[in-house]
Amino acid sequence: MSRLNMAITVVPIVLNRKNYDDWSSRIKTYLLAKDLWNVVHLETEDEENAQSRAWKKKDAKALYAIQNSCGDDTYKLIKDKTTAKEAWDTLYQKLKPGHDERPLSQKDRRPVIQAFPTQTDHDATPELTMEEGRTGGANSDNGETFVKYVVSLKWNDAIKFLCDHPDAGSAIISDGGTALHYAIWNLRSCSARIIEQLVGLMTREDLQIKDSNGLTALHHLIRCYPERVEVAESMVKKNRKLLTILDSEETPLVVEAQSREKGERMANYLFSETPPETLEVTDAAQLISLGFRLERFDIVLWDLIQHYPKLVMVKDYNGDFPLITLASKPSPFSSGSRFGLLEKLIYHGIRIKPLPFIDSRVNVQKPESDQRVQGWLIWLEWIAMAIMSAMVKVFRRNLENDPIYKMKLVHERIKQFLPLICKVSEHVESNEMKSFDTALCVAAERGNVEYITHFLKDPSHHLDDIKNEKGQNLLQIAAECRQRQVFDLIYVPYDELKEQRKYGKDQFDRIRDRVGKKDHFGNNMLHTVACISSLSKIDHTQGVALQMQRELQWFKEVESIAYPKDCESVNKDNMTPREVFTENHKEMEKEAKSSIKETSTSCSVVSALIVTLMFAAVFKIPSGKDGNNGVPGGKLSTALIVLDAISLFSSTTSVIIFLNILTSSYSEDDLWIHLPDQMMMGLFTLLLSIVSMISTFSCVLYIELDGKLWVVISCILFVSVPLSLFILKKSGVLFEILISTYGPIMFREIRKWVPVPKWLAVLVKDLISNYF
Repeated sequence: MSRLNMAITVVPIVLNRKNYDDWSSRIKTYLLAKDLWNVVHLETEDEENAQSRAWKKKDAKALYAIQNSCGDDTYKLIKDKTTAKEAWDTLYQKLKPGHDERPLSQKDRRPVIQAFPTQTDHDATPELTMEEGRTGGANSDNGETFVKYVVSLKWNDAIKFLCDHPDAGSAIISDGGTALHYAIWNLRSCSARIIEQLVGLMTREDLQIKDSNGLTALHHLIRCYPERVEVAESMVKKNRKLLTILDSEETPLVVEAQSREKGERMANYLFSETPPETLEVTDAAQLISLGFRLERFDIVLWDLIQHYPKLVMVKDYNGDFPLITLASKPSPFSSGSRFGLLEKLIYHGIRIKPLPFIDSRVNVQKPESDQRVQGWLIWLEWIAMAIMSAMVKVFRRNLENDPIYKMKLVHERIKQFLPLICKVSEHVESNEMKSFDTALCVAAERGNVEYITHFLKDPSHHLDDIKNEKGQNLLQIAAECRQRQVFDLIYVPYDELKEQRKYGKDQFDRIRDRVGKKDHFGNNMLHTVACISSLSKIDHTQGVALQMQRELQWFKEVESIAYPKDCESVNKDNMTPREVFTENHKEMEKEAKSSIKETSTSCSVVSALIVTLMFAAVFKIPSGKDGNNGVPGGKLSTALIVLDAISLFSSTTSVIIFLNILTSSYSEDDLWIHLPDQMMMGLFTLLLSIVSMISTFSCVLYIELDGKLWVVISCILFVSVPLSLFILKKSGVLFEILISTYGPIMFREIRKWVPVPKWLAVLVKDLISNYF
């Protein structure tokens, strides 16, 4: 707690594992302003002063500022450092994006087939080695003439001249490049046919020439126009050695293509042509990481992971494990996607053909079907799926370019990839399990339920042994990040255990023990759920009042199954869970109160106006056909009086309810259930009074303008527009409060009282989860 408050006074940002660049820029400015930066960035002339008393004092001030601008998890990285420079360098090495602690010479340069040999690789021998490329020769008279044609973009003349003088192909145009380089730079004005003709006329050695930047023409093609696969094909067919020429950063062509925005097809082609014995381990790991990061679950990833699944545990160029890269991406998993009703129907109607298995022995287990779906339910499922498939064909002609299709494709590919990745954990040493545990912790932060489900099936992954750097288990991580679906997966509520006795008393005691377990800062799960950290997912609920209610629901749920002693336990800041909750939610509670008061005030004013109008309308009811005493006769008379009475009584009730809300004590418990209940009743009676008022107005118009129906209808439509907009807006708020307060309990699965097809259960569950 103290470090968090200090960070606000030093810089307005707390360092975590995702904002190093922003934090370092601000803390550097702060240290410069305080004349402390030279302590962190120690220069040679300052070394002789480093032992002076004044220097040590400045060093202590800088170290104090750095430590107290860190969050709890990042502070742990530097808590043992004694100087500001040591702390700064450590944070740079650990948190700087893209920083790789290993120099290039220490990266794993073994070929993949050597590092992870398979049955098919035992007899393989290297056919190609990595090429260095070459530089162009000096320009002769013929070369100078050829260069003039190329620079002036007279490609037909250049082609004719090259046919007569083949040696001109190595002539240098600019920046050490050849005519082929120049043609690719100007590909927008130069057709692919011209480039293919140049490739056909130039020698194989000419295609290997590098420019002054160390790049061949194929390198430039991949960097500038990765979508032009046909041009790359013509160059590779001419000289396959181009595939093994590296750029100045020693990056293979296939990795370069995979990193480009439109390079998916190019990467697939280059991967199919690149000899596997020339692909190094780190390069292959980078390919997999890029595929996960860019959501390209294509043949490149499929082939690499099937042949060499242990590559997911090899560090890529950035020092990250592909295993963790996948865990940090919610979008490839179906639990991280949200659809409307129509989109969800289309999604379930799309059928994706699975990728073929290279090894027939690999078998991905399909989820067990619901054995209760029998008889007429089978026919119902078949008819529904046929209708959805027909909808897809009718409304989605360009399906392959549709975002829903692409998302379904990624989700189906993930279902194939995960079992292969999980099998790696069955054959690794105990010291290598740390990367899997880290990946599970990251998946819990991001809410990737499918990822965690597959790994927890392996008995080597024990729920209580998986912890992050703060000492939190998966349960605490899910609570801190407010990941409901992960919390549902690894936690069984008390009332269901008590009712079903499925696991018995011992299992429930273990669950309560997990709630009481503390991390490195003395926080149990109640402390954790009471805090709001940078990872807490609290902004997905509309309205600050509902956010506060959701926070209270989390806290109350965990509190309901905790031991009484854990509810009063104190952390290292000597604070109980309730004190932590109150301290962290001061601003949110204040904003929630203000929001409720503003809504109640505006609604009470509208209700009071309706009361005034409808009360006065009782004494001014127009005359009808059946008398002159001001009271219309027949059924219309009864309807008018009833509608007026309903509007008057409901608006009066609404005023009373909103006045009760305005005079409420606004305690935390009131914000949990009482005030949402009052708000729902007040909004419902207000909307009822508005609808009744419009109906009363329609009856009065019908009576007064007898025989002029078109006038009556026109007036009613004009009056109904603004009132309908108000009703729609407030009914949306009413529905949100209703779902948030009385919807399916967010920590429990919906009971399966009747057997339903799996697709329908998933559809209903996803639609409901959109409101949470």
